[in-house]
Amino acid sequence: MQAAGLDILWVILGGSFLLLVFAVGYIVVTVSSHQRVVLAQKARLEEVVRSEEKYRSLFDNALAGILKFSVDDWIVHDANEAIQTLFRCTSAEELQRCIKDLPDPALELIRRSLLTSGFIAGLEIEAKRKDGEEIWILFSAKTTKGDNLAQAVVVDITKRKQFEEKIKEQSALLDQTRDAILVVDDRGIVTFWNSGAELMYGWSKDDIVGHGISELLYSDSKNEDFHAAMEDIRQFHEWYGEHYHKRKDGKEILVESRWRTVEKVSRGRSTILIVNSDITEKKRLEAQFIRAQKMESIALLTGGMAHDLQNILAPISMSIPLLRKKLSDESSLAILQAVEESAHSGLDLVKNIMTYGRGIAGERVTLSVDQILDQVLNMVKQGLPEGIDLERRTNGRSSLVSGDMNQLKQVFLNLCVNARDSMPSGGTLSLDITHGESDDSLLEFYPEAEPGPYVVVKVSDTGKGIPEEDLDKIFEPFYTTREHGEGTGLGLSIAQGIVKSHNGYITVNSVDGHGTTFRVYLPALDDA
Repeated sequence: MQAAGLDILWVILGGSFLLLVFAVGYIVVTVSSHQRVVLAQKARLEEVVRSEEKYRSLFDNALAGILKFSVDDWIVHDANEAIQTLFRCTSAEELQRCIKDLPDPALELIRRSLLTSGFIAGLEIEAKRKDGEEIWILFSAKTTKGDNLAQAVVVDITKRKQFEEKIKEQSALLDQTRDAILVVDDRGIVTFWNSGAELMYGWSKDDIVGHGISELLYSDSKNEDFHAAMEDIRQFHEWYGEHYHKRKDGKEILVESRWRTVEKVSRGRSTILIVNSDITEKKRLEAQFIRAQKMESIALLTGGMAHDLQNILAPISMSIPLLRKKLSDESSLAILQAVEESAHSGLDLVKNIMTYGRGIAGERVTLSVDQILDQVLNMVKQGLPEGIDLERRTNGRSSLVSGDMNQLKQVFLNLCVNARDSMPSGGTLSLDITHGESDDSLLEFYPEAEPGPYVVVKVSDTGKGIPEEDLDKIFEPFYTTREHGEGTGLGLSIAQGIVKSHNGYITVNSVDGHGTTFRVYLPALDDA
């Protein structure tokens, strides 16, 4: 019994010991685990503290202004030093006033965006510093979770806006000039097109930007001019000269063009600045002036020569009757007759030359241009070959002018004969009488033409036309496109002299191979 009791006692003691060991182990494990939890919590807390300090450091030291505010009432809960510096505030109260002084439309837009989408980005606001100085800010904000607050980033963009305004002013100044100013890249693609270019060429900025000037401004025949200019730009970085450009309406204009390479430092690429001036009218006026000087010089020269020739031929002509009385044999009289005919022919030629130079006075009576043309047409019809149709048009109005019947008849007859001869294969000869003031067709040849009513006689044919290079020469004396011996070349020069002596003007328009039109402008008389 005692042994059994001892065994039981040992069992109890052993079990108690085991329980004690388990209890101690549990306590040790629990304490160790608690310590690890405490250490982990402490580490996390330290990490949070470090993160908060890091965030705070970033918040306080950020170059951009940062603030936290209430979405509903714009109460500022936190702000960094940068935003206070931006508004030049020294206290939270001053900053609060500056924020609430932002324009009401901007505040309402920000509040509405934050409540609906939770953020707003890149809003440009014109604001004021504490001292009243106007500035521009870029405002971006996003709501934070768990409260009705938002955090905003505010950047001062005043200098950028001032720079943009300066660019706009300069662009506006460029738009004020009548010259076409454009910028193209190294391929000729347009990147800038001012208002002057829109007026000059007819294309708007939207039409032209992104397109190449070689295809828009240069016709196929003039495309080599563009490539030659681009080659000079690549080699010498500038080019200056004259180019023919085409407008949107197809009209060709002559421009004085100046090209220069402009380096773009930020992109490392170069662009080409082009300034074009329309000199079409200037060149036309210069050509008119040169033509007028040339014709005046020729008139003076031929007039002087004709005067000298008249002095030479006059004694010969006057001596012939005296010689005829002294000569009796037929051979001598025949020679004398030839001399007389040559002298009279020379004097007629001299008279015609002098007519070109200064015109001849003649008589001045009131005439009807319709009646003159009727007489001219009667003469023209007699020698009109088959295949040429004659058209006569009038507007039914009075066509009274002051002039010499025979001289004006000579002018219109000469024009009709020239028109007839230009249509060897047939065509249409038309005569029109109109009334009008000095128009572009007249001013193109005579910028000095007096304003006023004119009777305009238009003589047109559908013949071979006159080459462009000959148009400036056809009124010169002795110039003719006919074969040698078929004309003196004085017909048109005499016609011009007669019209000039009637205070009128004569113009010509022709397309090689498509006919010619002459217009004679004579000052109109009142019906009374």
